[in-house]
Amino acid sequence: MKARDLASQHCLIGSDRDRGVVDALRAKGVEVDPGSFALRTDSDLAQLAAVRAGLGVGGCQLAIARRTPALRRVLPSLGFALEVWVVMHEDLAGVRRVRAVFDHLKTGLKAHVASA
Repeated sequence: MKARDLASQHCLIGSDRDRGVVDALRAKGVEVDPGSFALRTDSDLAQLAAVRAGLGVGGCQLAIARRTPALRRVLPSLGFALEVWVVMHEDLAGVRRVRAVFDHLKTGLKAHVASA
């Protein structure tokens, strides 16, 4: 399936006011605008829930999709590399319990990103 055929054959799930996804898709040659999406929300969690519920076609991280066997990748040639940042206020870096949670999150996110 080609990206340009997707909207004519499926309900699309995407962003509402956040133009980042629309701009990224256009940069890859996929002509969409917020009106192209049958369901629009700027909540990534709501978009993922709608995709998992079978309401339409939308995007999600490969590592997340792999944990949901019912999801199928419909455009394998379309993908995006995103940076992941884990930050905390410098005043909290010396607090042991905060640092322990931070280090645990950092380790888990590295494993998550590596599995994609």
